[in-house]
Amino acid sequence: MKKIEKETTFLGKDTELEGKLTFHGTVRMDSHFKGEISSDGNLIVGEEAMVEANIHICYILIRGEIHGNIIADQRVDIHAPGKVFGTIHAPTVLMDEGTILEGQTHMYQAKDADERKSALIGSDEYIGRPPLTLTGIYGIVTDQNTGDPIRDAKVKYKGVGKRNTKTNNSGYYELVNLKDGKCRLIVKAKGYKKGSAKGEISGEETSKRDFELKPKKRK
Repeated sequence: MKKIEKETTFLGKDTELEGKLTFHGTVRMDSHFKGEISSDGNLIVGEEAMVEANIHICYILIRGEIHGNIIADQRVDIHAPGKVFGTIHAPTVLMDEGTILEGQTHMYQAKDADERKSALIGSDEYIGRPPLTLTGIYGIVTDQNTGDPIRDAKVKYKGVGKRNTKTNNSGYYELVNLKDGKCRLIVKAKGYKKGSAKGEISGEETSKRDFELKPKKRK
């Protein structure tokens, strides 16, 4: 499985910043920030952070406090003791117990990671990857002979815990929030021979594993 390298920039809790922040990659913020944030990357808001800003981001993980509206192209994760006071626009919003959201949530279909346009595409067309700050596995399942994507293929994860998912119209699947340990992936689709792969989850990493399934011979 291919590991996606991550670079993280830290803004410490003893700093106070004001203005417009733009960046690529991943930023962890434990500071007091006031202004505006815009990025095609990932933002981690630590427990000590106080953010007063409207935010347009690819992915955001919140453990601190945010006052402002959030637009996320992929996902918003709010973990305790995270607090958000504002409106959230995102394809996926995940909230733990013990978090606070005072405002509205608008769920949209996932946007192409390479586009920052107002037009949105259907989630079945999305074949990007999970946010880099999530521990997960993703990939594409295709026909070995034609290279065409296989939809509704069942992907089973066996490791520390068991997880199941299916591919979308683009043959894309993803499994996130996985725990460390050895694992095995099993892929099954109607009319195809089973595919499998072994691997190991270790630390925060995003791994890619594609599958090419061989069609069964017709009787």
